[in-house]
Amino acid sequence: MARALGKNSEADRWLEDAAAIQTAILDKLYAPDDAAFYDLDAQNHFVRVRSDVISRVLGEYVVDQKLFDAIYEREIHNPKAFGVPYPLPSIALDDPAFVRPIPRNSWGGASQALTALRAPRWMEHYGKAADLAHLMQQWVGAILRQSKFLQQIDPLDGTYTADSGDYSPAALVSLDFTWRLCGVRRVGNSLEWNVRPEGHDSRSSYRLQITPTRTAAIKYVSGRAELCLNDKPLYQTSSVVRLVTDLDGKLESATGIAPETIAVLVRQASGQERKFSIRPNESKYLSASTSESG
Repeated sequence: MARALGKNSEADRWLEDAAAIQTAILDKLYAPDDAAFYDLDAQNHFVRVRSDVISRVLGEYVVDQKLFDAIYEREIHNPKAFGVPYPLPSIALDDPAFVRPIPRNSWGGASQALTALRAPRWMEHYGKAADLAHLMQQWVGAILRQSKFLQQIDPLDGTYTADSGDYSPAALVSLDFTWRLCGVRRVGNSLEWNVRPEGHDSRSSYRLQITPTRTAAIKYVSGRAELCLNDKPLYQTSSVVRLVTDLDGKLESATGIAPETIAVLVRQASGQERKFSIRPNESKYLSASTSESG
């Protein structure tokens, strides 16, 4: 903000402060033996409770990719810790501080809608699009079964804690995750088409207003997706995949958002076909000639 306002010296100070805080977090709050970040008590000792503090540090991009991978393997993706059926618990499942039974408004173990809402910020940044898709599907499914927007769910079975009223972060989870799972989003100067034909047996569509005169839409019909700009068809596919195009619809890349390696077939409006395989979380540049044998 300071840079945009022309206050360059002030902007430099903010960046220096941020770098100092980042260094302090890594030096003082990270325990390599646990691959976890902890709070400090008044005596400067770790409060050794493995909590959602870890994901909050990841959400600010404090760690580089190498350290992220270590933390992710040991904690976030570990089914004994945070990699539970309904991610992400507020306390690791195998931590002695995990609370059972789970009370209302509990950050002692319940998976919180607010934590889920923040997950795309760091999971996308560190290249975990397919794992994020699983988290989002679990949350959307739980919300649909409950038919209410409640604050927290049991991380093992997805049942909601009874509550008195609706919770706005859960409503935002439903809205944001639906578009991230099945819709088209503008990200900078690109369009992100999250194609998920499975489960769309009848007609449905997701439409995005790019500019006052331009729209992008994904139309699902009987297990097939059609990608359109201003209602003009660009591509068709029956594959679960993220396709990224420029604002004019030219293919740029693909990302694996399915839980397994899949063979992708994209048919262009011209009739030309693009074939390639893609692994979960893999991103692949799509050159004009990208085509792999089945």
